[in-house]
Amino acid sequence: MANVLEGLTETVKWHLMVEAAKRGLEANGYKFDREPGRGLSNVWTITKDGKSQKASVRTTRDRWIAFPPLDGGKKWKTLDEVDAVIVATVDDRDDPKRVEVYLFPATDVRGRFDAAFAARTGAGQTVRNNFGMWVRLDHDSRKIPRSVGSGIVDHYKPIATFPIVDLLAEGSAIDPAALEGFDEDAADDEPQVLDNDPPLTIAEAKRRLALTFGVKPDNIKITVEA
Repeated sequence: MANVLEGLTETVKWHLMVEAAKRGLEANGYKFDREPGRGLSNVWTITKDGKSQKASVRTTRDRWIAFPPLDGGKKWKTLDEVDAVIVATVDDRDDPKRVEVYLFPATDVRGRFDAAFAARTGAGQTVRNNFGMWVRLDHDSRKIPRSVGSGIVDHYKPIATFPIVDLLAEGSAIDPAALEGFDEDAADDEPQVLDNDPPLTIAEAKRRLALTFGVKPDNIKITVEA
C-alpha cells in the first residue's frame, strides 16, 4: 500500500505533524502559544488548570527524536529550556497510518539523552556540539551505544492519535507558501541511517541532502556510477 505521505512537500508534512500536536493538546485541555520573538519556533507555552509550562515540540517520521548537545554534553540546546517535550510521530516509519502525540516530562527526556551521550562518547564515537543527536522512541534491543536511552514510549501512553487521512482531509496540509521561512530546528524528523536500514532511494537521498544544505530537493543532483 502506498505511503499516505508520499508526494507531500517537507514543509507540508512538518505542518501536518505540528497540527496533530496542537490538536492533541487541545483535546487534553491545554491552551498553547508559541514563545514570543521566535517566529515559527518549536518552543511553546502550554497551560492547563492554571499551570503553565514551556514545551519543546518535536516531529518525527522515523520514531527518533533529536536535541543538540552543548558544552561537551553538559548542556542541551532547547531541552534545557523546557519543562516538557511534545512529540508528534507516525505510528510506522514505512507504512504510516496515524500520528501519535506524546507529552513527556523534560527531565525524563534529558536523562535519556545524557545516558545516550555518555554511551556513545564512552564507546569512542564523536558527538558534535550544536548538532542534533538522535535517540529512538521505541526500545532498541541491539545493546549497542545507539540503543541507550531508547524506549521512552514504553512508559507513556499517547495523549492523542489521529488518522493521517483525516488530518489531510481536514486541511492540515496547507499551501507550503504559507509556511515560508519556518524554523528548520522544528523540522527535526530527518530519518536516521540505521544498521539495518533498507536501501536508500534517490528521492530520500535528495531529501536528506536538502535538509543538510538548506536547499530544495529539486536543486540536488545525484549521479550514480556502477
